[in-house]
Amino acid sequence: MTVSTPQKLVTIDASEPIEKIYEIIERDGGVIVSNLLSPELLAECMEAIEPHFASRKEWRSTVTHDELGADFFPEGSKRVYALLSKIPDQLTKIMRLQIWQGIMGKFLNDEYYSYTGENHLPQKSGYMLASTAALRLVPGAKPQPLHRDQIAYMVRPDPSNPLFTPMVGCLIAGSKCTFKNGATAVIPGSHLWGPDRHPKKEECTYAEMEPGSALFCLGSTYHAAGENICEPTDPDALRTLFAVFGQRDYYRQDQEEILSTPIEIARKLPQDILKLAGYHKAVGGVGYVEDHQSPVEFLNTEYGLGKFVNSGVKVAP
Repeated sequence: MTVSTPQKLVTIDASEPIEKIYEIIERDGGVIVSNLLSPELLAECMEAIEPHFASRKEWRSTVTHDELGADFFPEGSKRVYALLSKIPDQLTKIMRLQIWQGIMGKFLNDEYYSYTGENHLPQKSGYMLASTAALRLVPGAKPQPLHRDQIAYMVRPDPSNPLFTPMVGCLIAGSKCTFKNGATAVIPGSHLWGPDRHPKKEECTYAEMEPGSALFCLGSTYHAAGENICEPTDPDALRTLFAVFGQRDYYRQDQEEILSTPIEIARKLPQDILKLAGYHKAVGGVGYVEDHQSPVEFLNTEYGLGKFVNSGVKVAP
């Protein structure tokens, strides 16, 4: 049987018109954007994350409760989650990049209308931060099973609206990413597949990237972390990625950044980052606290988030 050569991912420079990037994502379900981070911002990110990696052991996947399958997080990786609390200054700069915001807005914003009684109510949804992590594969790391990120939202592809997805992935190369050290496996075009077609390894291409480049991938595109077959002495033995994912703002947040970010750090974050991180209600009102306030309204109160004076609930010291 003849096996066709997998379609390659397109690499496009961050200086190109963003409309070209949109077109590639619409067609292929993903794209590599080179030079997304400046050398200075990349160096900042790597310097800031290293102390957190130094204190982490290899991932053992003991807290997933198997909701994504027992082998979803194979051994051989180091993972640092909740980057808003770990490297807030650097993450803020990434979230403010025009390309990051442009891609999230293009594929996650939507317009709606509904009636409340006889009133015609137009609504426009937005996007917010879904989850963040620093992901490092060490020599011997096993491959991850191919999957769609939108599995967590139980969203099946809709042939009548093939570009709809609840989330968009962004994996930024902190190090050189090669096939040998575990570059992300991707199946271009798989965002157009129905729910009954299963992915095959031979259909994959690999997101080999230089440091500072990024893979943007629709939540409906099949992909997976690769296998690190490097020797420990290989200068490129460690594969490091920064995951900065976005999602539609009316879905439950993939990772609860609010709960994992100390209030002292949150109080220092700028308003646009607080909005993206989930401290503001969605346009339709999802995500409110108490009497329909946004969580941000509680940041500077004397009792803080989660400690409501009128709730009647005693909070343990």
